[in-house]
Amino acid sequence: MKQIALTAAATITAWLMAGCGSYPAPNGRLADSQASVRAAQEVGAQNNPQAALHLKLAQEQIDQAKALINDGDNKRAEFVLLRAEADAELAVALARESTARAEAQQALDELKSLKSGDRK
Repeated sequence: MKQIALTAAATITAWLMAGCGSYPAPNGRLADSQASVRAAQEVGAQNNPQAALHLKLAQEQIDQAKALINDGDNKRAEFVLLRAEADAELAVALARESTARAEAQQALDELKSLKSGDRK
């Protein structure tokens, strides 16, 4: 009776350890990271040096995460994809800031032009 209980306990323990050891592939996180990179590209992140750097980092991290997924290291891949998504979102923010600054400067220049035209 003890032998059966020990065998059952060992089998259940092995089964639980195998189940806990697996980590699902972060396919959703991969898709989110890739979408963030596309968003950065669409707002012109490659035209701003700081944004371009973060865009490049995000792309490299996605490539690294894909390799980790292929190696079965899904947990680490998910963390790398989190960094990739953060870098891509930062690239979006930097690109938008750059665009907003340029538009603000253009508006100021137009205002100065109108003011100088009124004085003549």
